[in-house]
Amino acid sequence: MAESLRQKLQRGANALLHPLGLHLARADRAFEMDGLLGRAAARGPAIATWVDVGASDGVWSLRARRHFPNAKFLLFEPLAEHAAALRALEASHGFAHIAAAAGATPGEIAFAIDPQLDGSGVAAPGTTGTRTVPVETIDRAVAARKLGGPFAVKLDTHGHELPVLAGAARTLESATLLVIEAYNFSLTPGCLRFPELCAWLEARGFRCIDLADPMRRPRDGALWQMDLAFARADSALFASNTYD
Repeated sequence: MAESLRQKLQRGANALLHPLGLHLARADRAFEMDGLLGRAAARGPAIATWVDVGASDGVWSLRARRHFPNAKFLLFEPLAEHAAALRALEASHGFAHIAAAAGATPGEIAFAIDPQLDGSGVAAPGTTGTRTVPVETIDRAVAARKLGGPFAVKLDTHGHELPVLAGAARTLESATLLVIEAYNFSLTPGCLRFPELCAWLEARGFRCIDLADPMRRPRDGALWQMDLAFARADSALFASNTYD
């Protein structure tokens, strides 16, 4: 998707600010990720471990750390281009980096590489020019590092959500917050559109509680994607059906 000039300028500025642990955002953050994270932190419960899948250079986890300063962070990112930035965050903030994609079972998978990297993801069948990357499950990585809950899980996986969640069954038992980039279109075979994702998660004990960063398709203004937050369906947050 083509970036606007504003998006390009903001991305460039944030690339310069990233080594300082800073991030440029609009002053009105109600519908930006900072607003969602701030509301989640205020509602509680406290998060012991964040699992960031599709961590890129770690900028999202740095943002989440400002709202959850006592949490540990486990970052899944298979692209070698981000390894140096993530090693720096391991040294400066104690983040743990898994140099693999998250999936249902350990192994390998074909990854499509976007020229700007941010659009990279598990390749659809028949995609050419792919890169083979390792796959690890969230459950195995969490257990190997003896990380404890309550857990929060963030997914930026471009249609690969179900295999990632399949490999996180034990972790999800102790998870109280999910933040998932969800789509209004089927990006890949098996990708759930956002209403289907909401229904799939509700059947497994999670309800949508918030949203951030809605994005429209440039050519026609159609809703393309958004980040959705999910809390446990049995949470007291859902006890009342009234507005006030």
